[in-house]
Amino acid sequence: MRILYLTNKPIFPIVDGGCKAMHQFLKCLIQNEYSIEHICLSTFKHTFDPDNYPKSITKDIPTSAFEIDTRIKLFPALKSLFTRKSYVLSRFDNAEFHSKLKEVLTNGDFTHIILESLFLSPYIETIRNSSKAKIILRTHNVEHEIWRQLAINTANPLKKFYLNRLSLDLKKNEIENLNKVDLIATITNEDSKSFDDLDVNTPKITIPIAIDLTEVNVDYSKTNLFFIGSMNWKPNIEAVNWIVNEILPKIKSIHPSVEFHLAGSFMGNQFPSNPIKGIVNHDFVNDSHQFMQNNGILTTPIRSGSGVRVKLLEAMSLGVPVVTTSAGALGINQNNSLLFAETSDDFVPHISELIYSQEKRMILGGKARKFIEENNSISSISNSLNDSIKHL
Repeated sequence: MRILYLTNKPIFPIVDGGCKAMHQFLKCLIQNEYSIEHICLSTFKHTFDPDNYPKSITKDIPTSAFEIDTRIKLFPALKSLFTRKSYVLSRFDNAEFHSKLKEVLTNGDFTHIILESLFLSPYIETIRNSSKAKIILRTHNVEHEIWRQLAINTANPLKKFYLNRLSLDLKKNEIENLNKVDLIATITNEDSKSFDDLDVNTPKITIPIAIDLTEVNVDYSKTNLFFIGSMNWKPNIEAVNWIVNEILPKIKSIHPSVEFHLAGSFMGNQFPSNPIKGIVNHDFVNDSHQFMQNNGILTTPIRSGSGVRVKLLEAMSLGVPVVTTSAGALGINQNNSLLFAETSDDFVPHISELIYSQEKRMILGGKARKFIEENNSISSISNSLNDSIKHL
């Protein structure tokens, strides 16, 4: 089989959960020994640099990029309110890339084309007109749900109206485009069911995010809280605001010495370090595993978005104790390897329980590690993926 793998941004450097998920998926493709070509979109936020790609990948996989401008522009954004065309998707629709893609497909002999995320769905028609290859669309989320939940959590009436319109327009386009491909590969069973409920009739498979298993080296003596995630994604910003403004003050009233350690890309001037409030901002960290193993309890009060939080899965694989919301653990079909809370008052007793007991931190982290070992190994996911592709 010969596969063209199209991604909406470069996989490397791995600056967020999306990049990590793509890298792990690429590992599954490589393990199945397909012939692969990779093309990514290079954007203002995510710029392609071939030097960031490991030589172990590029020596076997032809890799290139096409630069497009996805920055938000006022006039097109306002115009979309009247045309009802999804502005979220249209930002990725580039006429020159349509031509480039047609040329690649005409000269290639691809059997399968994998589109990484809904953002590449504007190119489905070009693919259909230029190739007989089967189209697989890999979804990370139910995209319109992210915008709908953001609207719900927004107090500003004008912003709420605009976010609702973005969600409704995206929903219409999402359903239309998902019905145009040959197979949908969701990350969670919940997303697959959501698409069924939306009358998306395309065949679906669930391909969880594969996680590398490394040696557990957690410092269970640490009792601080931490969060790690890209700060250009609204659900993460919303979660950190919740920690800083509501959860952390309540925890510090009980445990005055507790600190909140924060790391992530695209941090900018958001959430600066504040010794009085107990906030320590590490900005982007080169070794996320080391950061997670040395900063205590992962606290992820995610309230919006769909799909799996890759950093949460990584933390579980390392044996890190986690307190999260049901939205934060969406798609992780575990029983007792996480602690759940839905309000600020719910978070406090769970976090306090872990702060008081190193044994409980170790037990919870051990359960999390076992869950990943049983459900997210690269070999099992690669086999499942291969079976689905062969039967297309």
